[in-house]
Amino acid sequence: MDILCFFHKMPIIKKVITKNEDSRAVVVDFQNGKIKSQECDNLESSLYRSEDGKRIAGVTNGSLLYTGLIDTDNDLYNNFLLVHNKVTGKVRLIQVDCCTVSACLDKKNNNIMDVSEASASNSITELNKQFGSKRSKRSTEQRERLNMDINTVKEQLEETVSNIKIDETDTVSTAPSENDNVYRPKINRDASTVDQVYNLEDIVPMSVLNTLSEEAVEIIEDADLTKNSLAPFISKSISEILEYAPDELKIHRITIFLYINYLIKFMNTPVKNFTKKFILCDRSPQVNNHILDNYSIITASHNRTRPLTMKDKVLCSILVLAALAMDYEVNIEALAKDFKIGIKKAMEVSRVLAFSPSAKNKNVVTLKLPLPEPVSFSLKRKRR
Repeated sequence: MDILCFFHKMPIIKKVITKNEDSRAVVVDFQNGKIKSQECDNLESSLYRSEDGKRIAGVTNGSLLYTGLIDTDNDLYNNFLLVHNKVTGKVRLIQVDCCTVSACLDKKNNNIMDVSEASASNSITELNKQFGSKRSKRSTEQRERLNMDINTVKEQLEETVSNIKIDETDTVSTAPSENDNVYRPKINRDASTVDQVYNLEDIVPMSVLNTLSEEAVEIIEDADLTKNSLAPFISKSISEILEYAPDELKIHRITIFLYINYLIKFMNTPVKNFTKKFILCDRSPQVNNHILDNYSIITASHNRTRPLTMKDKVLCSILVLAALAMDYEVNIEALAKDFKIGIKKAMEVSRVLAFSPSAKNKNVVTLKLPLPEPVSFSLKRKRR
């Protein structure tokens, strides 16, 4: 009778819950100790699947990483977690997997990894690198490349800054650098007249310019500039030549601006278009070859490229050519728009070429005697 009463009071198993492998909970056992109850709230865990299909459990407390293999193939029986409801007296059996985790070891030194300053996110990163999918591994590696040692960067920056010497007495370097001659045309500072300051043939030979004479004559006879693919700066300048320039100078001056137009077209053409079949000027092979030979280079792979330094060289050539064709005045604002640079940059280059701001128009520069003091491309600012 006593035995019957004992069994009558025992809870009744109302439900047995079994799940597939990926959905089952995991009971974790720590190999080298026990987790204190107050430390449970600081634990983070996750499940991973290795490349050979095995499941890996990972647990971290923010300072140490524990991993273990969930091996269900060698289990002789199923593991269940018993959940008892004291109010209803019902019991549920929930199938679980078991895993023993141990501290993650450094494979090189066979010692426990030094993670005294590691965070939980670093532990998860380590798990992703070892057991994550290809996509997670790739994203983890990308994030690691972006991580920079702030102290190292700070030391390198301080070392670099300490080696920089700044002359605080000068705001602008007045001595022309050796590289200036690479960019700007030859200048005659001993010139007695303004037309002697720059020589046109130092930039483009007359034999090359004359090949554009036929195109210039067509413009003069037609007087309709919309038929030609001209930049706004070129179109406006040629219109002024047609209206104000003497007849004997019109063809010569228009050929100069046609050459400038091809220079602007060259600078606005993407480098990827510089194939072996690329033609910049179909009206004159001489102009086409002269621009490509002087303002681009051939690489080791026999491809044509345009270094960034060529932009300054082209701008210098355009400024001088435009001045020679427009009575030594250039509208910097209109040129800068077509050349796709700032007015400040264009003004800066014009100073290097010995131009002076116009007293009548702030957006116009003039070439006049006496020439201002020489200015280098290498500008130095005062330290603030």
